[in-house]
Amino acid sequence: MNRCTTPHTHPHRLRRATRASLAALALALGGISALPSLAQTATFAPFQGPVRAFPPQALRGNLVVTSPTEATIDNQALLLAPAFKLYNPQNTTLRPNTVLGQKLTVNYVVEKSSGRVHAAWILNSDEAALKRDRADNGFWSGLFK
Repeated sequence: MNRCTTPHTHPHRLRRATRASLAALALALGGISALPSLAQTATFAPFQGPVRAFPPQALRGNLVVTSPTEATIDNQALLLAPAFKLYNPQNTTLRPNTVLGQKLTVNYVVEKSSGRVHAAWILNSDEAALKRDRADNGFWSGLFK
C-alpha cells in the first residue's frame, strides 16, 4: 500500500471550514438576540403589582397542607401533584412543608387527569377581595364529589 509521506496543505479546505465556522457563530449570536422575545411568551404573568394574573381555570379555596404530599382544600382531602408549586404573595415558590397546618386562602389549579392539586397561589388582601369561583359552586362541584 502506498502512503504519502509529504504533508499536503489544502488552503481551500481551510478557508471553507473557516467560513462555515463563522456562519455558525453568526447564526448562534443572532439566535441569542431572539431569547428575550421568547421569554415574554410565558403562560403566567410575573408579579407586577397588587394583583397577579391567574390561569382562568384556577379556583378559590382555603388550603391546609397536612403533609408534603397531601392537603385539604375547604375540608376536602386532596393529593398534591409530584410537581406541585406553592407561590407566596411575592410570587416566589415555597416548599409545602414550610406551611404545614396553616390555613391559607389560595387560588389553585387541579390536574384534569389525576385530580391532584398542581399549583396554588397564596393570596394577598387585594387578590382575596376579588371574586372567583370556589370548588363548591356550580360545575366544579361535580368534579370533586
